[in-house]
Parts: sequence; structure tokens; C-alpha cells
Amino acid sequence: LRFMDIFLVEGCKAIFRLALSLCQLVRFDLKSLFLTDSESWWREIRSRTLSPAFSFKKHLDLMYPKFGKIAKRYPKRRGLRRAMKYNESWALENMPIYIDETPPKPMGFTSDKCALAKPASVRSNLAKWLPPSLKSTQLDLIYSTEIHGRSLAAFYNECQRSKNTVVLIEALTGSTSATIGMFASHAWNINSNSYGDGECFLFRSNPNPKCFHWVPDFAGSMDALESQAVSEQFMVARKDFIAMGANEDGTNGLHLDQELVRGESHPALGFKNEPLPGENHETFDIGVVEVYRLIREIDGKAIGHDDTLVWDLEGL
Repeated sequence: LRFMDIFLVEGCKAIFRLALSLCQLVRFDLKSLFLTDSESWWREIRSRTLSPAFSFKKHLDLMYPKFGKIAKRYPKRRGLRRAMKYNESWALENMPIYIDETPPKPMGFTSDKCALAKPASVRSNLAKWLPPSLKSTQLDLIYSTEIHGRSLAAFYNECQRSKNTVVLIEALTGSTSATIGMFASHAWNINSNSYGDGECFLFRSNPNPKCFHWVPDFAGSMDALESQAVSEQFMVARKDFIAMGANEDGTNGLHLDQELVRGESHPALGFKNEPLPGENHETFDIGVVEVYRLIREIDGKAIGHDDTLVWDLEGL
């Protein structure tokens, strides 16, 4: 708490002072150790700072020495830059580069009634694609065409209070099928305007899993600005359809009709997706549709869900 007081007053440079003074405090002990990786380093740092013998007062004296000793205790910025450059070069030449290719743990689910989310590969890909703050969660079924009925009205009724939802769709194209979907950052409600934000994304989970995150266009031309306005139609919710992503010709990255019977998928500005059911399958029949909210693993509470608030964005 004392350091947080200092940080709130001085800002990020307090963290730099803390790190330097900590290295100064334990430099002799660490030099005598054989440290093979960064984890060993931090393990030793933790053992010393959590020791009963650790004195925060001594630490403060090193962080803020008396006038006249600052130059001796803290190197100049030019020297620090040279040291950092040297250490970075040394690390690139001598430290092994480890890339963690372990597949992510599949997300859990709370209901045996789910169908499209049961394959572990689907839940593993979702765990990889979701924003970092939402990864330690489970899938909780809140809408299914098999349980609540096949209509957009039933869809809105079950989903209107839940943000951060995953929509899974069984796309039927002739004799083949694909599991496609979208992640919605805001609750699905009838709205005359588009809404949502850049955390929304489109995906295909089976076959050939692929995710299409939204990417802004930073070009400064007038044409780019007009296209940007179209590309920011993240979520579109009307009485007769829902969609995600848009194009200047009126097509969408993913579009579902009022009866949840027919769907369309076209490359959309911002998402730069391919037709989600597969190449040359811009239109498809809809099988099962399921919507999942996210439940925190740590306490079992739904993220972004309100049981009392009735969202009414009509006319905004």
C-alpha cells in the first residue's frame, strides 16, 4: 500500500526506481547463484521480498537516497540505454527462444443440453479467440432453437440481458455442414442503429477453424473514412434480421433472417472474412442455433448479465 501511494503520486517512474533499488538490495546474493532462466530469477526475488527480514524502509532509502548520492546510486539514462541494448543483444544470441505451442485448454460448459459446443475442438478454439479478460470462463447455454423455438423474437427474449455472448450456428450447404458463429460484445436488442465494438469477431469452428477479428483501417483519405463508418457496423439488430459486419453494397459478414431459417455470409469490411460456411457458400440453410453467455470459473457468476435491467435501445 505504501508503494501504491508513491506510484499514484509519481507515476510509472516509481516502478523503475523500485526495480533498480531491488536489484541493488540483493545484488550480492544473486551474483553467487547460478540462475538458468527468468523464472529462477523471479523465484529468488520473491523469496527475498517475502522474507520477514525484508525491510521496506531500507528499500525506500535506496529508492530515494539523500541529495548528493543520487548520481552514485542511479546510472544516467544514456548508460542505461547502452546497458539495455547490450543485454538485449546478448539475450538474442545466448538465450533459447521458447514458443509455447500447447493447445489451449477447452472451455467448460454448464449444460448437457448444448449440442454445437460439445466438441472439445470447438471450445478449445473459442478459448484461443476470446479476449484475454474472458478466457477463464465457461459456456452457459441461454438460447437454443431446440429448446426455446426458432424465431428472432425468442432469440431476443433470451439474450437481451447478456453481454459477451457466443452465437453458434449450424450452417447447412447441400450435403455438407459447418459450425460458424460470432462473438457479440454487447447484448442483442432491437436497435435502429448499429452498435457493439471492436472486440466482436466472426469465426468458423468446424471444419478448418478460423477466426476473423475486426481490424481498423488507419488510412486518412476521405474514401477510407467513409468505408470506416461502414466497417464499424459491428452488430445490427432489427425486427426482421440480425447481422455482424457490413459492406457498402448492403451485405453482411454474417446475416440471419427473422425465422432463423436462412443465412448469408459475405466478406465484410473490417473483419476481412471469407464466407464462413466455406468458399462459394455465401447463402446457407440454418440448422441449430445456440447462444452462450460466459460464466467466470472463479465464482460462477455471469459476465455482463443483469437479471433486472430490461434493455430498451429502440430509437437511440
